Amino acid sequence: MDELQKLSEKASWLWIDCLEPNDEELEIIAELLKETEVINAIKNRQVFSRYETINDYLLLSIPLVTFKDKLETSPIYVFAKEKRFITVRGTDSSKSIDNTLKTFQDCILKLKRSVFSPFIVSRLFHEVTNENLDGIMALRERIDEIEERALAKPGDKRISKAVFALKRQISTLERVLWVQRGMMLDMREGVVPAVESSEMDRQTLSYAINDISRELSLIDSYGNALDSILRLQDLGMIHRVERILIYLTLVTLLMNAIMILLEVDIFHILSG
Repeated sequence: MDELQKLSEKASWLWIDCLEPNDEELEIIAELLKETEVINAIKNRQVFSRYETINDYLLLSIPLVTFKDKLETSPIYVFAKEKRFITVRGTDSSKSIDNTLKTFQDCILKLKRSVFSPFIVSRLFHEVTNENLDGIMALRERIDEIEERALAKPGDKRISKAVFALKRQISTLERVLWVQRGMMLDMREGVVPAVESSEMDRQTLSYAINDISRELSLIDSYGNALDSILRLQDLGMIHRVERILIYLTLVTLLMNAIMILLEVDIFHILSG
């Protein structure tokens, strides 16, 4: 902690990147922020619906989504003030952070120190939006797999369970992306305090906002695709019931025929 304070005093601007911080490192962050409650939010991977102000720091959470077996959200937490910029994150966000750092290094000579933080925040939003598309496309692949199973076995009840599970995850993803879009709009319009975006930053945010709008349109189409699978399942169940009714009808007719034959044989025996 003392070393950080000394470094902060010497540096005109400092970016502290905390990757998968342990409890001890989180305590140091809490000391820097002079706030302890936010640490629980970080541990729980909470996505904030808007910017927060913690003492003299601005807090933003930039939600990165991944989809493997299920949807997961790994926020990048940004704490920004005039001379200090802190990011707290997991390993999933390394690509976005690395790309942002490279762009920052390429552009640093063109930037004033006062716009370092808004430049990095806008680039992080841009990179995370691009990376979120990978998770969204992985979700599409999962829907296609379920659709193939539904066509092969339209009466499989496990398919309906999988569809409803995906619908819940899509609903969560949609809320997360709307929150991200809202924060980017606030930044572009200058609503977020302590982050005075330059024209370059506003242009970067506009590109990211357009991208996330397209992603939301894709997600809406995914909901329609899942509804189609459920309708296919309903048709499969109807056909299954129809087949059962046909079998029952045939069995009933067969039993009636047997009963008639038995009655005829008994009549012949009695009359003979």
